[in-house]
Amino acid sequence: MATHKVSDSATTPLTKGPSASKITEVAAMQNFIQDLLGDTHHTFLQGSYKNDTARSDINDVDIVAIRLNTYSSVHTGRSFPTSIPWENIFAEIEQKLRSQGRYSSWTVTRGDKCIKVRGAFNADVIPAVQVGSHLEDPIVVYSFRTFTEKLNHPRLHYENGVAKNKATFGRYKPAVRMFKNWAYNHFGDDRDVFSSFKVEALVHSMPTEHFYDDPVKTFIVGADGILKKLNPRALVALGIPSVCGKEDIAHNWDANGKSRFAAQLSTSLGLALDAYKAGSIADADSKWRDTFNL
Repeated sequence: MATHKVSDSATTPLTKGPSASKITEVAAMQNFIQDLLGDTHHTFLQGSYKNDTARSDINDVDIVAIRLNTYSSVHTGRSFPTSIPWENIFAEIEQKLRSQGRYSSWTVTRGDKCIKVRGAFNADVIPAVQVGSHLEDPIVVYSFRTFTEKLNHPRLHYENGVAKNKATFGRYKPAVRMFKNWAYNHFGDDRDVFSSFKVEALVHSMPTEHFYDDPVKTFIVGADGILKKLNPRALVALGIPSVCGKEDIAHNWDANGKSRFAAQLSTSLGLALDAYKAGSIADADSKWRDTFNL
């Protein structure tokens, strides 16, 4: 592909991560929650902040809270002399979060798989139990919507992302942020259309040779490849593996939401190509902003 006139000032905000001060704030929150829960739990970050794929303006974080020496009988196949309901596992964390005295603005509510802490900075605290060591994947989380336990592999997800970033000479993580910005700018928080988890998996599925030093070229080539993967025939035949490789992200993707995602990506690909071919910086940047609904 030939060179283009899209400016760095137009692309850089879409690929950069959170500021150092925000990262420090996230670490402080995780440490505070670990101190609150004490030695009955082991906490760690998962998701965009841990994986270094967060958008620069993101204001929430996922914190896993593993209840130590508590194992899933469903996923270990073992029987135990005592048991604790998931209701109690959630409730004991909620009680400690509500009784803390440092952040007066905090509100604590229960979600499907997490406890939502809302304040100046937001956190989803995800209760979990063990299968093996608390330091190793998988772990087990619970959904109150489906009343089911699910295996989770957050550390494998992280390791695979690090490997992909290394294989692409540091281009993978900025590309993930760029595609997350694209999705968020077009669809907001509509979880039927996309999730951060799904977008990261789509970008992770791109061949290493499709990550360029040039984010415009990466978006064009990447979007074209993703659209081919989202073709219904390709999805049936191949699926799209999650970053950890343990599930097919297409399996639980709302059909209408997936169609909307693909249709908008196709439109945006056309705009990105127009930006690439534009004859002036002003026209190129304008088309690039249209690509990202800016």
